[in-house]
Amino acid sequence: MLALFARRPCHSRLLSLRYLASEAVSTTTAEAGSPASADEASTSAEIKPATGLVREPAWWHDTTVDATRAYRIIMNRFRVHGSQREENYRQLVSRVKTPHDAGLALTILDQGRTARAVLQQHTPYTFHTSQMFIEKCVAVKAFDTALEALQRAQEIGLQFFRGGAYFAVMKGAVVNKQLDIAIKVFEAMKENGVRPGGKVVHSLIMGSIINGRRDLAEAYAEEFRYNGVKINKASEEWLEGIRTPDEGKDELGTPQDADSGGAPSGEQEKTAAVTSA
Repeated sequence: MLALFARRPCHSRLLSLRYLASEAVSTTTAEAGSPASADEASTSAEIKPATGLVREPAWWHDTTVDATRAYRIIMNRFRVHGSQREENYRQLVSRVKTPHDAGLALTILDQGRTARAVLQQHTPYTFHTSQMFIEKCVAVKAFDTALEALQRAQEIGLQFFRGGAYFAVMKGAVVNKQLDIAIKVFEAMKENGVRPGGKVVHSLIMGSIINGRRDLAEAYAEEFRYNGVKINKASEEWLEGIRTPDEGKDELGTPQDADSGGAPSGEQEKTAAVTSA
């Protein structure tokens, strides 16, 4: 009896083995057939850095992951984990190569802000992340996306130090014959309480003239004078007709020339967070 009993398989064990076998088959089938499986695998796969305790997702170091795939990975992480580390967003921004990519990055930044709000986390994005996004938009000529980011800066949680980001978008738009974008950027500056500096004033005046809108340049000059905003000598020469559009190709300078002069220090970040939107 004992020998016979020993040979009889346990019924519950058979069920467990069958369940495990079926799970293995279904998992293999899903991995082979689902187009999102690669992104989900990238989401969970992590590598341990040489120092520190923070584990970095493997896709950060995968050069084959473009902006579209990074977007899908982060969206999947939102569904699974909720709010993400800010470096995930920077990794996507660093992969922006087209205006479409810039739009995906802005969507992720917006979603990230929402995910933070759910957890009652209202800290805005860093100046570094915010400026990095604007610079990428300008580089790929996604001026409409950059404009939306500036207009919705407070809502999304982006913050910029004085007028540097606004000038960067304004300059790019003017040079690329998109004066309407430059005008809207200036309106966003005013709505966000950012006072224009010399470079912004010059880009609006010169940009209006080289785009065939001298009347607009004169209207801006009148507005600046009324509000006590200084108009530099070069801008005055444009208004007086001393300078011509052929001379304006390289005259706007660089974004770093705008009021900020560079990235803010830690103390400056604290005081500029509200006034710089």
